[in-house]
Amino acid sequence: MNPYLITGPAQIGISGGRTSGHMVYKILEAHGGALPPDMHLFFQNTGKEREETLVFIDQIAKRWSVNIVWMEWCRVYGQPDDAPWYKLVDFETASRNGEPFTMMLEYYAAYRKAEKKLPPVLPNFSNNMCTAYLKVKIGEKHMRALGYTEWDCVVGIRYDEPKRYHRMMAANDRGGTRWDNLCPSYTAGVTKENVGAFWAAQPFDLGMDSDFGNCDLCWKKNEGKLIKTIMEDPSRVIWWSGTEERFGQVFRQDRADYNTMGWSAEQRSRQTDFDFDYLAEDIDCFCGD
Repeated sequence: MNPYLITGPAQIGISGGRTSGHMVYKILEAHGGALPPDMHLFFQNTGKEREETLVFIDQIAKRWSVNIVWMEWCRVYGQPDDAPWYKLVDFETASRNGEPFTMMLEYYAAYRKAEKKLPPVLPNFSNNMCTAYLKVKIGEKHMRALGYTEWDCVVGIRYDEPKRYHRMMAANDRGGTRWDNLCPSYTAGVTKENVGAFWAAQPFDLGMDSDFGNCDLCWKKNEGKLIKTIMEDPSRVIWWSGTEERFGQVFRQDRADYNTMGWSAEQRSRQTDFDFDYLAEDIDCFCGD
């Protein structure tokens, strides 16, 4: 059976990476070029995705004639219970300066202060709240708003990403959510090489190295990738270092803060052939490809 021939209701996640884009194409192909009415394609924008990512998602929608629902966090702590948790946007109106991310951090800081008498925290290994709130929670809220009580959540995970796949299946086994995770690309045996070959044959592509995809300086990325990204565009570090300073916290305790990485990028930009390979690996993430 074709693993991309999915039975709804289903929430299909597109992160803006090549793997999830390939998955969307295969799902459309399996369904004759159009999604059934009970299958919904979501992009949850954090405001920290690169412009290339937003253009890529917009091109997928236009070139493949598929509706992609863009949404962003908009909740403020203390609002009435019926106040919205998210708002719908599009390519033109999507935030590009971290506004949803900042709003979520302000919400969580206010919640911790008011209800737990605790200081603010930033996303970290034990509290991955950027994914939990900016991606998962508002996706669930929208499916509930559409009238669904249970559904499948379709995620772009390849066959060469077994750790991510088994973590998704373990979540299914634990239960406690309104959805089960489906990973059709894993089931189909799709690898990074397959995805690369697919996009090489298309008339459009992501337009950047996948290492720089998703949130531009995501705290889960390894230090070498972050420094290279800052060297490419030093202005990118401003939001991340400013957020650490504003909340009096750091995203990670096991390495330099963003202000220090910005300084390091400035110093290394004066060197040639700097070897980044010694720096740690990425941390696996639900959001990205």
